[in-house]
Amino acid sequence: MKEATTISPELQGFMNLHKIPNISELLLISDETLLTMNSFGWRMLKEVLKLRQSE
Repeated sequence: MKEATTISPELQGFMNLHKIPNISELLLISDETLLTMNSFGWRMLKEVLKLRQSE
């Protein structure tokens, strides 16, 4: 059974702001696009990259 993935409050806030419903949807967005979106930064990109590796 797969463990529930936990994300930082900052990344959760970003997802709420942009109405991204879940982590799977977030991971479909390219790095380049994420970096152009409001409230997204390098720390969150690092977290997203780690999430992609653990997929």
